Amino acid sequence: MLPDVQYALQQSQQSLSSALKQVSTGLRVNQLSDDPSASANMVSSLAASANVDQFTTNTSSVTSLMQTADSAFSSVITTLNSAITIGTEGANGTETTANRQALASQLQGMLSTVVAQANTTYQGAYIFGGSESSTPPFVAASTTYTSAHGSASSPLASTTALTAGSVTTIGDASTGETMTYKAAAGDTVANLQAAIASAVSAGTLSAGTSASINASGQLEIGTNKSANGIVVNSNDAALGTMSAVSGTGVTDSYAYVGNSTVNSVQVGDAMNVATNVPGGQLFTSGPNVLGSLKNLISALQSGGTAEIGTATAAVSSSLTHVVAERVPLDNTLSNLTAQETYLGQEKVTLTTQQNSLVGISLAEAATNLSQAELANNATMAAAAKVIPQSLLDYLK
Repeated sequence: MLPDVQYALQQSQQSLSSALKQVSTGLRVNQLSDDPSASANMVSSLAASANVDQFTTNTSSVTSLMQTADSAFSSVITTLNSAITIGTEGANGTETTANRQALASQLQGMLSTVVAQANTTYQGAYIFGGSESSTPPFVAASTTYTSAHGSASSPLASTTALTAGSVTTIGDASTGETMTYKAAAGDTVANLQAAIASAVSAGTLSAGTSASINASGQLEIGTNKSANGIVVNSNDAALGTMSAVSGTGVTDSYAYVGNSTVNSVQVGDAMNVATNVPGGQLFTSGPNVLGSLKNLISALQSGGTAEIGTATAAVSSSLTHVVAERVPLDNTLSNLTAQETYLGQEKVTLTTQQNSLVGISLAEAATNLSQAELANNATMAAAAKVIPQSLLDYLK
């Protein structure tokens, strides 16, 4: 009989301990053994909550990023509308040369504003550079670039081997396109020269763009047209850094040096959203926003009424392009707002589910504690009668 009494006492103490924990924690399940089924469901629910928390964080961050991008779009659209107004005014046959020069100066300021928006950053990252987010995606263009390596005593040559895997890019402000050349094993400078010639034939680079070895033994990449600006970058160890030659900058000319990568973030179990619009797609491809503004400036400075009118129409086309590119972004913002609302509701649902699985009301916990105390007292009273008698019998 004694083992039965001891077992009853242990069970009574465990029930009392569980009841005390329920009161102190507000939880019905404090350990797996309290309710294995509820515990298993709780693990799944907590995992779902963790996902919701992460998606909520992602949604909030992406929303802020998209709002920054949308603000840049808004500024560019406003600027282009102002540029069209100026172009229309400049095309008026009654404007004097001095007035057109003044209008051109205003447009130069507007072009600088658009470039600043194209180089917008969010938390230190350039948002219109594709995956190239650490450096400005739009930079001033020049007509000529030379490599850092090469000299009269150790000149580069067409037979000089390039570094396998290295990348050389040429952004063209006039075409709005970028040529990218990745060197393969065994490639030489001659292969790069041939690739540039092919890009010219394809229209990616402006006519007259070429690469040659100059008198100093350096690789020189440039264009023979003073109005065509390019930007050259290379990480090839054999060539060294490509630098613009002093004095070869092209006024009001900018080229895209980012890439076409579209980044994305998961904001739901089956929902990913694009977090950027590559700047080349937005500002230089198609109507070429920057190029159209540059051309309008040139037309106001030295062109006639017809040229100014044509250039103004090109800016109008650029505006239409930007407005169209903004639509998907605004749709994404709307989707993010809806997703944020959904995630908030899902969080409430999961929290309610978790409370129902393991939670307990204070009244119920107090009742359980009272019952456990009564049961424990009764068990101890019964044990007090049984245990002494058993000991006396043992002593006899």
